[in-house]
Amino acid sequence: MGFTRTVYLATALLGVASLALVQADEQIYRMCVPQKYYKDCLDLLKDPSEAGIKMECVAGRDRIDCLDKINQRKADVLASEPEDMYVAYHTKNQDYRVISEIRTKEDKDAEFRYEGIILVKKNSNINSMKELRGKKSCHTGFGRNVGYKIPITKLKNTHILKVSLDPDVTATERELKALSEFFTQSCLVGSYSPYPETDRLLKKKYSNLCELCEKPEQCNYPDKFSGYDGAIRCLDKGKGEVAFTKVQYIKKYFGLTPGSIAEGDPSEFEYLCEDGSRRPVTGPACSWAQRPWTGYISNADSVNGEQKLHNLQNRLEKFFENGLHAENKLAAEHLLINENAVYHSKPEAVEPKVYLERAGYKDVIERDGSAIRKMRLCVQTDIELAKCDTMRRAAYSRDIRPELECVQENDCLIAVKEQKADLVALHANNYKEARDDKLKPIVYESYGPDNVYVAIVEPSASKDVQKLPINFDAQNERARQAAVFLNKRRSISPCQTTPSTDKNLM
Repeated sequence: MGFTRTVYLATALLGVASLALVQADEQIYRMCVPQKYYKDCLDLLKDPSEAGIKMECVAGRDRIDCLDKINQRKADVLASEPEDMYVAYHTKNQDYRVISEIRTKEDKDAEFRYEGIILVKKNSNINSMKELRGKKSCHTGFGRNVGYKIPITKLKNTHILKVSLDPDVTATERELKALSEFFTQSCLVGSYSPYPETDRLLKKKYSNLCELCEKPEQCNYPDKFSGYDGAIRCLDKGKGEVAFTKVQYIKKYFGLTPGSIAEGDPSEFEYLCEDGSRRPVTGPACSWAQRPWTGYISNADSVNGEQKLHNLQNRLEKFFENGLHAENKLAAEHLLINENAVYHSKPEAVEPKVYLERAGYKDVIERDGSAIRKMRLCVQTDIELAKCDTMRRAAYSRDIRPELECVQENDCLIAVKEQKADLVALHANNYKEARDDKLKPIVYESYGPDNVYVAIVEPSASKDVQKLPINFDAQNERARQAAVFLNKRRSISPCQTTPSTDKNLM
């Protein structure tokens, strides 16, 4: 009797376990994608039953909104960049997990997307990080990871590079000033500012940062001493004494990868390690910081337990493989799937903070700290506050400085005037009021040349266009404002700006 009960109990337990596995296998996983790629996601899942993929597409405003949907259990997974993982790590009440990576075919076994290294000549007298001071440096380019962000981060964290804390100097200029004072000459190409005049002034002020370039007066792309291979060439063929680049290009430049043609002699160069030791470039590198892979991020509920984790990973792998063979290659690329990509499941789910810290990438994002200065953006409504917070989260992770702080006030014009806030975004209607309060415009919204309103007239129309009525879509606010503006230029009262259907008109 006891044996029979035991058999029944064991059978029942096996049945429950089998049912759980079937239910897990049948679960529909929800992949969140930015709204503009929602149709692409649907296109890749046109026939999920045939492809064996039980997944749904969920649209978010952007990847930040998708992260929130995963946190709120409105979605299960998102393809994300390391910067998104940083946002995830700083989200309140979060339990995100990095579960898979999107690697490249050529580096499918590499732990990181790429590794930042320091390259010196074998006969160099540089034997420590401190001895980099006063040397001539070669960089991949301004604002780039291995040639700019990582060196600044590491040199600053070891207290070798001194970066100013002056709040009246921009974050960019603080870093340029520090590099200009640390190295005697450099090749650091790129746009130091999106504004040409500011870019010109910065390059003039810190001109030694361009002196080793092929075209110092240009100090921008293209330049044979810029980029991953160009930084090595700057050290090899130019006058540089140290180069900051990544491992993969060291191997290509010196002909150490199959099919590559050597441009330099590997026996003449060595890696400089953080502890001051040296390694031959023909052997393993000593990298000092890494950029993590792009990956898939989920929440703890979706991957809690080995079976749940594997189920989601298997489903993602099928989705990924289906994307690789999809006819719509552009749709696949929008979802970070391309012919050079390889799906890789993590052996265990990893918290975003741990994932970033293993690569030293958290420090790279936070290299300037956030306490030097914050720019207070004033908002009025709760909706505006939510939008501001989203922008703040995304901006900081993507190296936009100074850090934003969202301030909610009843009247933002007064708040800025009384220095309770630093700036506010206004509609054109409020422009005059803002100027009357002595506020200064610093940024304007601008439309492309194909997205502007123009006034046209029929050839047979009277030459006196000053009085012609205007035909426009009154339901379109931009069109209405354009018509009002035109009438103001013609000294016609805005109150008279109504659409017309007359034949001879604008």
